[in-house]
Amino acid sequence: MTRSRGAASLASGMRLDAWLKQPHSPAERLRLVERLAQALNGVHDRGETLASIAPERVEVASDLRCDLSPAVRGRLEPGYAAPERLEGGPPSTAADIYAVGALCWEILMGRPCGEGPKPLAEVAPELPRELANSVMGCLERSPEWRPKDLTYLAQLAAAQQKATRGPEPQAERAKTPPRSNAMPRTPPRRASRSHLPLFIAAVFLIAAAASSYLWLHRQDSGPGVAAKAGPLPPPVAPPQPETVATAAPVAAAALAPAAAGLKPTPPPTASVPAALEPAPSPTPMPLPSSTPTPAPVPAPPPEPRATIVAPIEPAALTALSPLSVRRPGKVLLDIRGAGLRSDQRVRILPLKEVPRGITVVRQKWTSPNLVTVLLDLDGSVTPAAYAIALEDAAGGLTNPLQLTVRK
Repeated sequence: MTRSRGAASLASGMRLDAWLKQPHSPAERLRLVERLAQALNGVHDRGETLASIAPERVEVASDLRCDLSPAVRGRLEPGYAAPERLEGGPPSTAADIYAVGALCWEILMGRPCGEGPKPLAEVAPELPRELANSVMGCLERSPEWRPKDLTYLAQLAAAQQKATRGPEPQAERAKTPPRSNAMPRTPPRRASRSHLPLFIAAVFLIAAAASSYLWLHRQDSGPGVAAKAGPLPPPVAPPQPETVATAAPVAAAALAPAAAGLKPTPPPTASVPAALEPAPSPTPMPLPSSTPTPAPVPAPPPEPRATIVAPIEPAALTALSPLSVRRPGKVLLDIRGAGLRSDQRVRILPLKEVPRGITVVRQKWTSPNLVTVLLDLDGSVTPAAYAIALEDAAGGLTNPLQLTVRK
């Protein structure tokens, strides 16, 4: 019943080559990448491989579910066939992953990738780098470096759909503005067009500025400038005839003791008005010294500021794919995490058994989120659970992930 229901749903769809000729949103393209990866995982879970995967041999349903059964037979298509298949190699899961990777590249870009696909992160910089690297991992020329399944690619495509899909469309609002119960505003009164008030204010400001400038200039110029400008009128003092009449005798009395060598008695301050006191003699300017001025000592150069080096982000492992492998044989593992560096090396650590017979053949740093490692397991490996981690040059290890070896 489920099979007939799925067949009826796929019958209402179209082939992938026809689907690619139509306009689609980025969310729909990501959804199709997710469905295509899930479809190939289902084929491999049943222990099957496909002969030739191409757009005309993929059926796409209305809900974007994919049927790969037409790809069981057919001739190889350049641009979609893996390099080892073009050289005469047999069908394999690695070849299927290459072909589906080429289809995903075309779905996301809208054009075929060809036999020499360009890096997806360069031609589509708007895509997340991790998603682009996952697609390019499927297109590795060496089958050993391709992922064992497309589970992680499907997860990345599903996560990006949520970020790409915008808010749900809402009903179109009426073009007329909403009514308001507030009282209508009274239009503001038009300002007077007469410029007379502005002219009067400008004249007043100019006169005030000129008066302030002359007063400040007279205060800063000193006695020399005041002499050039002419004598100032004497200040008007209140009439004090008795004080003025005794001013000369007081001055003579003050000078008499000085001639006889006696200390003069200062006259009372209140008897001489401030206006008649003699002006203080100008202080003579000191002559320039003949002593040469010492040369200025150069200031010491500023001390170089210490360069602040940001601490290295500690690496952390988050996922391992696949989680279990069989021995003997070679297996490719995808180690995913955050802050992964190219100087770190893969280490197999014991949990219950010593990891004998497990050799790290090669490893490849793809990004701070992905390291791919090729392991060689011989027949002496004890089936058990082991730990896999990354080690830096100083001997520091990341958090380990469990890897199970089966017969």
